[in-house]
Amino acid sequence: MIIEVRESSQAGEARRKVAEFAHDLQLGEVRSGAAALAATEMATNLVKHAGNGTLLLQRVHENGNSGLRLIAIDKGPGIADVARALQDGHSTAGSMGSGLGAVRRASDIFEVYSATGVGTLIRSEFWEGNHHHPPVTGTLRTAAISEPIHGEEECGDGWGLRTFADSLVLMVVDGLGHGIHASEAAREAEQVLARAQSDSLLGILQDVHDALKKTRGAAVAVARIQEAKGLITFSGVGNISASIVSPGVSRSMASHNGTVGHHMPRVQEFTYPWNADSIVVMHSDGLGSRWDLERYPGIWGKHPSLISAMLHRDFSRGRDDVTVLVAKTL
Repeated sequence: MIIEVRESSQAGEARRKVAEFAHDLQLGEVRSGAAALAATEMATNLVKHAGNGTLLLQRVHENGNSGLRLIAIDKGPGIADVARALQDGHSTAGSMGSGLGAVRRASDIFEVYSATGVGTLIRSEFWEGNHHHPPVTGTLRTAAISEPIHGEEECGDGWGLRTFADSLVLMVVDGLGHGIHASEAAREAEQVLARAQSDSLLGILQDVHDALKKTRGAAVAVARIQEAKGLITFSGVGNISASIVSPGVSRSMASHNGTVGHHMPRVQEFTYPWNADSIVVMHSDGLGSRWDLERYPGIWGKHPSLISAMLHRDFSRGRDDVTVLVAKTL
């Protein structure tokens, strides 16, 4: 869910939506209250320091636990000194300046990305029972944003991930067109991945192809990351873009022409090296292709949710459903 924040009165609306979302997740009274407080502070800061912005609200799952993720996104001037801004009493806008510090104290997980002239993203997470434990360093992390075109309730894009014994399989799907019929294709593809018995990319694509014959079809791409082997393998059909990037290096991964569910040519797998600095970005054609992470100093070390949010902010075309999936090791 994306909440637009353009004036201070919308902070109350953001608080209510987040409180309702937290209640639906059954986070409990304490964590729900903390999330509502953070939403109020984050929305207020968006108006006060950037003029406007958005709050991204997501349900997250990890190690059997459920949580709520809030990301505040703006195109403001950026924070010159993040450490100082987190100190209670600091202000650049004539306020008490306790907003960021209050959000950090309320959050189970808190992270800031800011750069002068680029803007600011703030990630705040709340987990059921406050039982979330930060992952061990070196863990493969993923995050995605998937939103329908303006005016549609159903998203014709989708994404999924599936963990196997020694690999992680990622998928992005774009149902033809948009609206309910495109959504039917995307949801069907997601279910196929959820039921997959092996990490064979060609097998998964064939199963998706068979399942989507009753739908209008879709573009589908799948990637398998094998960290222990230092490999990423990719296979796709249709207009799904995928790249492996690291500082100073970017490599596109090629998909075949066709429509899964209707005309799927013989597909191939392509294998590339994967290392601790690698980031994979997969997205539907609702996102422009001319993005470059080099324009965001310091983004490489941030959580995938901040990277996907930044790309969504700056490169969404605005005329189609859009999905951005990012995976990296932290």
